[in-house]
Amino acid sequence: MFGRTIKFLKAVGGVLKARLKGSAPFMVSHRLTARCNCLCDTCLWRSDTPVIEESDSDVIIRAYRWAAKDGILSATLWGGEPLLRSDILEICRGIRDTGITLGLITNGYLLPEKIEVCRHLDFLIVSLDCADERHNELRKKKGVFERAVAGIRESRRVNKSLKVLVNTVVSRLNGEDALGVAKLGKELGVGVVYESTNEGPMLYSGRMVKLRLSPEEEKKVFRRLNYLKSQGFPVINSYTYLRMLAGGNFRYRCHIPKISVGVAPDGSVTSCFDRKDVLGNFYEEPLGRIVQRKGWMDFVRDAERCCVCVDTGCAESSLFWDAKLEVFLNTFLIFVR
Repeated sequence: MFGRTIKFLKAVGGVLKARLKGSAPFMVSHRLTARCNCLCDTCLWRSDTPVIEESDSDVIIRAYRWAAKDGILSATLWGGEPLLRSDILEICRGIRDTGITLGLITNGYLLPEKIEVCRHLDFLIVSLDCADERHNELRKKKGVFERAVAGIRESRRVNKSLKVLVNTVVSRLNGEDALGVAKLGKELGVGVVYESTNEGPMLYSGRMVKLRLSPEEEKKVFRRLNYLKSQGFPVINSYTYLRMLAGGNFRYRCHIPKISVGVAPDGSVTSCFDRKDVLGNFYEEPLGRIVQRKGWMDFVRDAERCCVCVDTGCAESSLFWDAKLEVFLNTFLIFVR
Protein backbone atom coordinates (compact mmCIF):
# COMPACT_ATOMS: atom_id res chain seq x y z
CA MET A 1 0.00 0.00 0.00
CA PHE A 2 2.84 2.41 0.86
CA GLY A 3 4.43 2.00 -2.58
CA ARG A 4 1.14 2.70 -4.35
CA THR A 5 0.53 5.76 -2.19
CA ILE A 6 3.92 7.11 -3.26
CA LYS A 7 2.99 6.54 -6.92
CA PHE A 8 -0.31 8.37 -6.41
CA LEU A 9 1.51 11.31 -4.85
CA LYS A 10 3.93 11.35 -7.80
CA ALA A 11 0.93 11.48 -10.16
CA VAL A 12 -0.52 14.38 -8.18
CA GLY A 13 2.88 16.06 -8.34
CA GLY A 14 2.92 15.57 -12.10
CA VAL A 15 -0.46 17.27 -12.44
CA LEU A 16 0.57 20.17 -10.21
CA LYS A 17 3.86 20.65 -12.05
CA ALA A 18 2.11 20.56 -15.44
CA ARG A 19 -0.57 23.00 -14.26
CA LEU A 20 1.67 25.48 -12.50
CA LYS A 21 4.69 25.41 -14.79
CA GLY A 22 3.12 24.34 -18.07
CA SER A 23 5.55 21.43 -18.30
CA ALA A 24 5.36 18.53 -20.75
CA PRO A 25 2.93 15.60 -20.29
CA PHE A 26 3.99 13.11 -17.62
CA MET A 27 2.43 9.94 -19.06
CA VAL A 28 2.88 7.95 -22.29
CA SER A 29 0.06 6.00 -23.94
CA HIS A 30 2.02 3.68 -26.23
CA ARG A 31 0.36 1.69 -28.98
CA LEU A 32 3.22 -0.75 -29.22
CA THR A 33 1.87 -2.72 -32.19
CA ALA A 34 -1.01 -2.63 -34.66
CA ARG A 35 -1.10 -6.43 -34.85
CA CYS A 36 -3.84 -8.28 -32.99
CA ASN A 37 -5.07 -11.86 -32.61
CA CYS A 38 -8.69 -10.79 -32.05
CA LEU A 39 -11.14 -9.00 -34.33
CA CYS A 40 -13.31 -6.84 -32.07
CA ASP A 41 -16.04 -4.72 -33.66
CA THR A 42 -15.61 -2.05 -30.98
CA CYS A 43 -11.89 -1.61 -31.68
CA LEU A 44 -11.10 2.02 -32.46
CA TRP A 45 -8.00 1.21 -34.47
CA ARG A 46 -9.12 -1.32 -37.09
CA SER A 47 -9.57 1.46 -39.65
CA ASP A 48 -5.89 2.34 -39.36
CA THR A 49 -3.26 0.92 -41.73
CA PRO A 50 -3.04 -2.77 -40.73
CA VAL A 51 0.73 -2.91 -41.17
CA ILE A 52 2.72 -0.24 -39.34
CA GLU A 53 6.46 -0.44 -38.92
CA GLU A 54 7.54 -1.49 -35.43
CA SER A 55 10.88 -0.40 -34.01
CA ASP A 56 13.38 -2.69 -32.29
CA SER A 57 13.36 -3.00 -28.53
CA ASP A 58 16.65 -1.12 -28.12
CA VAL A 59 15.19 1.91 -29.94
CA ILE A 60 12.09 1.81 -27.74
CA ILE A 61 14.05 1.49 -24.51
CA ARG A 62 16.35 4.35 -25.53
CA ALA A 63 13.28 6.54 -26.08
CA TYR A 64 12.06 5.78 -22.57
CA ARG A 65 15.43 6.70 -21.12
CA TRP A 66 14.99 10.10 -22.79
CA ALA A 67 11.39 10.25 -21.59
CA ALA A 68 12.36 9.58 -17.98
CA LYS A 69 14.77 12.53 -18.13
CA ASP A 70 11.93 14.66 -19.57
CA GLY A 71 9.74 13.91 -16.56
CA ILE A 72 7.64 10.98 -17.77
CA LEU A 73 6.34 9.14 -14.69
CA SER A 74 4.11 6.44 -16.19
CA ALA A 75 3.62 4.50 -19.43
CA THR A 76 0.89 2.17 -20.66
CA LEU A 77 1.62 -0.33 -23.44
CA TRP A 78 -1.26 -1.49 -25.63
CA GLY A 79 -2.13 -2.21 -29.25
CA GLY A 80 -3.23 -4.18 -31.10
CA GLU A 81 -2.08 -6.89 -28.77
CA PRO A 82 1.29 -6.02 -27.17
CA LEU A 83 1.96 -9.61 -26.10
CA LEU A 84 2.32 -10.55 -29.78
CA ARG A 85 5.72 -8.90 -29.77
CA SER A 86 8.42 -11.52 -29.28
CA ASP A 87 10.54 -8.96 -27.41
CA ILE A 88 7.80 -7.77 -25.04
CA LEU A 89 9.62 -9.09 -21.96
CA GLU A 90 12.80 -7.22 -22.92
CA ILE A 91 10.83 -4.02 -23.58
CA CYS A 92 9.00 -4.16 -20.25
CA ARG A 93 12.17 -4.89 -18.33
CA GLY A 94 14.01 -2.03 -20.06
CA ILE A 95 11.26 0.54 -19.45
CA ARG A 96 10.85 -0.47 -15.82
CA ASP A 97 14.61 -0.09 -15.28
CA THR A 98 14.25 3.64 -16.08
CA GLY A 99 12.05 4.06 -12.98
CA ILE A 100 8.89 4.71 -15.00
CA THR A 101 5.70 3.13 -13.63
CA LEU A 102 4.62 0.62 -16.27
CA GLY A 103 1.29 -0.90 -17.24
CA LEU A 104 0.06 -3.11 -20.07
CA ILE A 105 -3.37 -3.62 -21.65
CA THR A 106 -4.07 -7.05 -23.16
CA ASN A 107 -6.93 -9.22 -24.39
CA GLY A 108 -5.35 -11.93 -22.25
CA TYR A 109 -5.15 -14.70 -24.83
CA LEU A 110 -1.36 -14.95 -24.63
CA LEU A 111 -1.14 -14.04 -20.96
CA PRO A 112 -0.76 -17.60 -19.58
CA GLU A 113 2.28 -18.32 -21.76
CA LYS A 114 3.83 -14.86 -21.35
CA ILE A 115 3.09 -14.54 -17.66
CA GLU A 116 6.72 -13.62 -16.85
CA VAL A 117 6.00 -10.17 -18.31
CA CYS A 118 3.96 -9.49 -15.16
CA ARG A 119 7.14 -9.46 -13.07
CA HIS A 120 8.08 -6.22 -14.82
CA LEU A 121 4.71 -4.45 -14.58
CA ASP A 122 3.12 -2.20 -11.98
CA PHE A 123 -0.37 -2.67 -13.36
CA LEU A 124 -2.13 -4.99 -15.79
CA ILE A 125 -5.45 -4.34 -17.55
CA VAL A 126 -7.28 -7.27 -19.17
CA SER A 127 -10.19 -6.67 -21.54
CA LEU A 128 -13.39 -8.64 -20.82
CA ASP A 129 -16.76 -7.57 -22.22
CA CYS A 130 -18.82 -10.50 -20.91
CA ALA A 131 -18.43 -12.80 -17.93
CA ASP A 132 -18.67 -16.07 -19.86
CA GLU A 133 -17.82 -17.70 -23.18
CA ARG A 134 -19.95 -15.17 -25.07
CA HIS A 135 -16.89 -12.94 -24.76
CA ASN A 136 -15.19 -15.31 -27.24
CA GLU A 137 -17.87 -14.47 -29.82
CA LEU A 138 -17.48 -10.72 -29.31
CA ARG A 139 -13.71 -10.95 -29.72
CA LYS A 140 -14.01 -13.49 -32.55
CA LYS A 141 -11.38 -15.64 -30.83
CA LYS A 142 -12.09 -19.09 -29.42
CA GLY A 143 -10.82 -19.54 -25.88
CA VAL A 144 -9.87 -15.93 -25.21
CA PHE A 145 -12.23 -15.67 -22.21
CA GLU A 146 -10.91 -18.80 -20.52
CA ARG A 147 -7.26 -17.90 -21.17
CA ALA A 148 -7.75 -14.32 -19.98
CA VAL A 149 -9.29 -15.46 -16.69
CA ALA A 150 -6.51 -18.02 -16.21
CA GLY A 151 -3.93 -15.31 -16.89
CA ILE A 152 -5.52 -12.97 -14.34
CA ARG A 153 -5.32 -15.66 -11.67
CA GLU A 154 -1.72 -16.54 -12.52
CA SER A 155 -0.56 -12.91 -12.72
CA ARG A 156 -1.26 -12.39 -9.02
CA ARG A 157 0.90 -15.40 -8.17
CA VAL A 158 3.82 -14.20 -10.28
CA ASN A 159 3.74 -10.63 -8.96
CA LYS A 160 1.96 -10.18 -5.64
CA SER A 161 2.24 -6.38 -5.78
CA LEU A 162 0.76 -6.19 -9.30
CA LYS A 163 -2.40 -4.08 -9.64
CA VAL A 164 -4.78 -6.07 -11.89
CA LEU A 165 -7.88 -4.53 -13.45
CA VAL A 166 -10.48 -5.65 -15.96
CA ASN A 167 -11.72 -3.24 -18.64
CA THR A 168 -15.25 -3.62 -20.01
CA VAL A 169 -16.64 -1.71 -23.00
CA VAL A 170 -20.43 -1.36 -22.91
CA SER A 171 -21.95 -1.47 -26.40
CA ARG A 172 -24.93 -2.73 -28.38
CA LEU A 173 -23.11 -6.06 -28.58
CA ASN A 174 -23.18 -6.82 -24.86
CA GLY A 175 -25.59 -4.32 -23.29
CA GLU A 176 -26.77 -5.45 -19.86
CA ASP A 177 -24.67 -8.63 -20.18
CA ALA A 178 -21.69 -6.40 -19.38
CA LEU A 179 -23.00 -6.06 -15.81
CA GLY A 180 -21.97 -9.65 -15.08
CA VAL A 181 -18.30 -8.68 -15.30
CA ALA A 182 -18.66 -6.81 -11.99
CA LYS A 183 -19.62 -10.09 -10.29
CA LEU A 184 -16.72 -11.88 -11.99
CA GLY A 185 -14.37 -9.14 -10.83
CA LYS A 186 -15.53 -9.70 -7.27
CA GLU A 187 -14.86 -13.44 -7.59
CA LEU A 188 -11.38 -12.80 -9.02
CA GLY A 189 -10.57 -10.06 -6.53
CA VAL A 190 -9.91 -7.41 -9.19
CA GLY A 191 -11.44 -4.04 -10.00
CA VAL A 192 -13.52 -3.50 -13.14
CA VAL A 193 -13.35 -0.33 -15.25
CA TYR A 194 -16.47 0.25 -17.34
CA GLU A 195 -16.78 2.62 -20.26
CA SER A 196 -19.21 3.40 -23.04
CA THR A 197 -18.27 2.76 -26.66
CA ASN A 198 -15.88 5.49 -27.73
CA GLU A 199 -16.79 6.65 -31.21
CA GLY A 200 -14.53 9.71 -31.31
CA PRO A 201 -11.59 8.24 -33.29
CA MET A 202 -14.07 6.41 -35.55
CA LEU A 203 -15.76 9.73 -36.31
CA TYR A 204 -12.50 11.49 -37.17
CA SER A 205 -11.24 8.56 -39.30
CA GLY A 206 -14.48 8.33 -41.30
CA ARG A 207 -15.33 4.81 -40.04
CA MET A 208 -18.69 5.31 -38.35
CA VAL A 209 -20.33 2.16 -37.01
CA LYS A 210 -23.19 2.67 -34.54
CA LEU A 211 -22.19 0.39 -31.69
CA ARG A 212 -22.90 2.72 -28.80
CA LEU A 213 -26.09 1.96 -26.89
CA SER A 214 -29.10 4.20 -27.42
CA PRO A 215 -29.28 7.04 -24.86
CA GLU A 216 -32.01 5.33 -22.84
CA GLU A 217 -30.28 1.93 -22.86
CA GLU A 218 -26.99 3.52 -21.87
CA LYS A 219 -28.61 5.41 -18.99
CA LYS A 220 -30.17 2.18 -17.74
CA VAL A 221 -26.88 0.23 -17.75
CA PHE A 222 -24.88 2.97 -16.05
CA ARG A 223 -27.57 3.49 -13.42
CA ARG A 224 -27.23 -0.20 -12.62
CA LEU A 225 -23.44 0.14 -12.46
CA ASN A 226 -23.81 3.10 -10.12
CA TYR A 227 -25.98 0.90 -7.88
CA LEU A 228 -23.56 -2.05 -8.05
CA LYS A 229 -20.69 0.22 -7.00
CA SER A 230 -22.76 1.45 -4.04
CA GLN A 231 -23.35 -2.18 -3.02
CA GLY A 232 -19.66 -3.00 -2.83
CA PHE A 233 -19.05 -4.53 -6.25
CA PRO A 234 -15.58 -3.63 -7.58
CA VAL A 235 -16.72 -1.05 -10.13
CA ILE A 236 -13.79 1.35 -9.87
CA ASN A 237 -15.08 4.18 -12.03
CA SER A 238 -15.85 7.35 -10.10
CA TYR A 239 -19.48 8.06 -9.29
CA THR A 240 -18.99 11.28 -11.26
CA TYR A 241 -18.26 9.34 -14.47
CA LEU A 242 -21.04 6.80 -13.92
CA ARG A 243 -23.61 9.50 -13.19
CA MET A 244 -22.67 11.56 -16.24
CA LEU A 245 -23.58 8.58 -18.43
CA ALA A 246 -26.54 7.55 -16.26
CA GLY A 247 -27.94 11.08 -16.51
CA GLY A 248 -27.26 11.55 -20.22
CA ASN A 249 -25.21 14.69 -19.56
CA PHE A 250 -21.66 13.76 -20.54
CA ARG A 251 -19.66 16.98 -20.52
CA TYR A 252 -16.07 17.72 -19.54
CA ARG A 253 -13.07 19.70 -20.78
CA CYS A 254 -10.45 17.45 -22.30
CA HIS A 255 -6.97 17.93 -20.84
CA ILE A 256 -5.41 14.72 -22.18
CA PRO A 257 -2.62 16.43 -24.21
CA LYS A 258 -1.44 18.12 -21.00
CA ILE A 259 -1.36 14.77 -19.20
CA SER A 260 -0.37 12.15 -21.76
CA VAL A 261 1.34 11.80 -25.12
CA GLY A 262 0.09 9.14 -27.54
CA VAL A 263 2.71 7.13 -29.42
CA ALA A 264 2.07 4.95 -32.50
CA PRO A 265 3.96 1.70 -33.29
CA ASP A 266 6.44 3.58 -35.49
CA GLY A 267 7.01 6.22 -32.81
CA SER A 268 4.79 8.86 -34.41
CA VAL A 269 3.18 11.40 -32.10
CA THR A 270 -0.07 12.74 -33.51
CA SER A 271 -3.19 14.65 -32.60
CA CYS A 272 -6.31 12.53 -32.07
CA PHE A 273 -8.12 14.95 -34.40
CA ASP A 274 -5.95 13.91 -37.34
CA ARG A 275 -3.67 10.90 -36.91
CA LYS A 276 -2.08 11.56 -40.29
CA ASP A 277 -0.68 14.85 -38.99
CA VAL A 278 2.60 13.77 -37.39
CA LEU A 279 3.80 16.21 -34.72
CA GLY A 280 7.05 14.41 -33.96
CA ASN A 281 8.61 11.02 -33.34
CA PHE A 282 9.04 9.65 -29.82
CA TYR A 283 11.82 7.29 -30.94
CA GLU A 284 13.90 9.93 -32.70
CA GLU A 285 13.80 13.04 -30.52
CA PRO A 286 13.22 14.05 -26.90
CA LEU A 287 9.61 14.49 -25.88
CA GLY A 288 10.36 17.94 -24.48
CA ARG A 289 11.17 19.14 -27.98
CA ILE A 290 7.95 17.75 -29.50
CA VAL A 291 5.58 19.39 -27.02
CA GLN A 292 7.15 22.83 -27.57
CA ARG A 293 6.08 22.89 -31.22
CA LYS A 294 3.14 24.93 -32.44
CA GLY A 295 1.33 21.79 -33.64
CA TRP A 296 1.31 20.32 -30.14
CA MET A 297 0.29 23.59 -28.50
CA ASP A 298 -2.60 23.90 -30.98
CA PHE A 299 -3.62 20.35 -30.05
CA VAL A 300 -3.67 21.27 -26.35
CA ARG A 301 -5.84 24.31 -27.08
CA ASP A 302 -8.28 22.51 -29.39
CA ALA A 303 -8.71 19.56 -27.02
CA GLU A 304 -10.16 21.83 -24.34
CA ARG A 305 -13.18 22.41 -26.59
CA CYS A 306 -13.79 18.68 -27.10
CA CYS A 307 -15.57 15.97 -25.11
CA VAL A 308 -16.35 13.53 -27.93
CA CYS A 309 -14.49 10.65 -26.30
CA VAL A 310 -16.52 8.85 -23.63
CA ASP A 311 -13.86 6.40 -22.45
CA THR A 312 -13.06 6.53 -18.77
CA GLY A 313 -9.38 7.29 -19.40
CA CYS A 314 -10.02 10.58 -21.20
CA ALA A 315 -12.94 11.67 -19.05
CA GLU A 316 -11.67 10.77 -15.59
CA SER A 317 -8.13 11.99 -16.24
CA SER A 318 -9.53 15.33 -17.39
CA LEU A 319 -11.84 15.55 -14.37
CA PHE A 320 -8.84 14.73 -12.14
CA TRP A 321 -6.94 17.57 -13.80
CA ASP A 322 -9.86 19.89 -12.99
CA ALA A 323 -9.59 18.81 -9.33
CA LYS A 324 -13.05 17.23 -9.06
CA LEU A 325 -12.95 16.04 -5.45
CA GLU A 326 -14.86 12.76 -5.85
CA VAL A 327 -12.74 11.77 -8.85
CA PHE A 328 -9.57 12.66 -6.93
CA LEU A 329 -10.56 10.53 -3.92
CA ASN A 330 -11.71 7.64 -6.12
CA THR A 331 -8.38 7.67 -7.98
CA PHE A 332 -6.54 7.56 -4.67
CA LEU A 333 -8.53 4.47 -3.63
CA ILE A 334 -7.73 2.76 -6.95
CA PHE A 335 -4.02 3.26 -6.29
CA VAL A 336 -3.94 2.07 -2.69
CA ARG A 337 -6.40 -0.84 -2.63
